[in-house]
Amino acid sequence: MTSDRDISTDDLSQVARRRLAWTRFWGQGPLHSLGTSFAGNYADAIGTFWQGEFAACRSHETILDIGCGNGPLAKILIDLYPEDGPEWTGIDLSNPRPTWIAQLVEAAAKRVRFRGGVLAEELPFEASSFDLVVSQFGIEYSDLSRSQPEVMRVLKPTGRLALVVHHAQSLPVYVSRQELRHLEFLSRSDFLESAAMMIPYFALLNDVESRARLQSDPRATEARQRFDAAQHEIQKRVVGEPIPDLLTDVQIFVQDCFCAAVSAGAPPALDRLSGYRALLEDSRLRLEDLVRSALDEAGILALQERFESAKGRAARSSLNALSVNDQVFGWALRVS
Repeated sequence: MTSDRDISTDDLSQVARRRLAWTRFWGQGPLHSLGTSFAGNYADAIGTFWQGEFAACRSHETILDIGCGNGPLAKILIDLYPEDGPEWTGIDLSNPRPTWIAQLVEAAAKRVRFRGGVLAEELPFEASSFDLVVSQFGIEYSDLSRSQPEVMRVLKPTGRLALVVHHAQSLPVYVSRQELRHLEFLSRSDFLESAAMMIPYFALLNDVESRARLQSDPRATEARQRFDAAQHEIQKRVVGEPIPDLLTDVQIFVQDCFCAAVSAGAPPALDRLSGYRALLEDSRLRLEDLVRSALDEAGILALQERFESAKGRAARSSLNALSVNDQVFGWALRVS
């Protein structure tokens, strides 16, 4: 998530837009933000990291999750301790919409608390409240100069810290950069605008007389030629792209809108297309957040040093890169 780092109206407006974009994303029901990499919950090296962290917990301990999203870490915890175990509190700048909570038995559900609309830089908890503070692709979205002291304030003196943060050279960051390029191309392309112009003509295909008139309608011909030209430009771009999925998905969605226009009429199809364009803008904001927040080696070492200094001379820490299928996915940092 993004943080309220400055107080100008423009910056606050950006924060509000990003908060809304993430809230809408979680409202679609994903457990986490890497759905294309992990079909269910986090697995492989990331899942193993968290299972190891939570397996070391005692049943009476309290856990704070920074930037919790829809609670993938909480689910890992509950899967390990289905009846009795640590209590988990998750905070997020957005408003998470976890659906999996409804499936929990009452005893487990009572140990899971979500708090939306909360800044990592301004944690609403008393000092020394938590035994373990965790974050999976969350805390790095905040202003670390402010959130790191807050984490140490709410962490007990004997508490532990475990973070997985975005790595500047990771596969998720690489994919995000590619998708941002595609979104920039779409913003300059005529594809979606020309698709919107085609929808009313597709809606006429259900009527025999209207369909016949379309053959000689110069406006329909012009709209079709304009769309065909824009689609040709997209198809040219797809060829040779290492990750063309976003462009392919957009083309498929537009074809679905055309089918919807034939079956249900122009207004519903235009509404679908308009909603999709809003989702693409949300995606752009989230991808920008991810790329901007990823830490290079100097950044993660600086964060490690901050936490070590705050813990004092007895601090112990470990740092390594987590890889999945030989691809770097993030930094793993432990401090105790």
